[in-house]
Amino acid sequence: MRKSLLLDADVVIDLHALGLFGKITKAYNICLTRAVLDEARYFKKDGAKIDIDVKDITIIENVDLETLRKVQREAKEARLAIDPGESVSIAHLLHAEEAVAFCSCDQAAIKLISYMHLERKSISLETALRNAGYHEKTLYSRHLQRTFHACIKEGKALRIQFKRLV
Repeated sequence: MRKSLLLDADVVIDLHALGLFGKITKAYNICLTRAVLDEARYFKKDGAKIDIDVKDITIIENVDLETLRKVQREAKEARLAIDPGESVSIAHLLHAEEAVAFCSCDQAAIKLISYMHLERKSISLETALRNAGYHEKTLYSRHLQRTFHACIKEGKALRIQFKRLV
């Protein structure tokens, strides 16, 4: 059984720009929230805007409103600016019944994942691609495991700094 991967808009856009979206869909069951799908409309290549057309993915239409509010409260508490697509994705991740890993390149989103103790339900784009058999060195620094790990570490520091440990 293939693992499910919940992608953020920045990952969808970058995978299309790098020509790797097909590779990732062959290795994983791809999930996108409706908000992410709305954010990831096009990518730029050679100065032209190219529409993104995703196929063979699962679209998550709704998340629990109270869970979404919790994610927004946690982001505010951690002093992190999170986009709507990321908020909805993290809210889905909190209550996902299936085993799913969240993949984002956005540093604030990765920090929030760690802040909320969800780092075990997340994965760097580099690791996801390596698991899919892609080992080229054409990735951006925001895709790398070391960048992801640094953000996880910062999220843990924010958790210590801002969480009320009673």
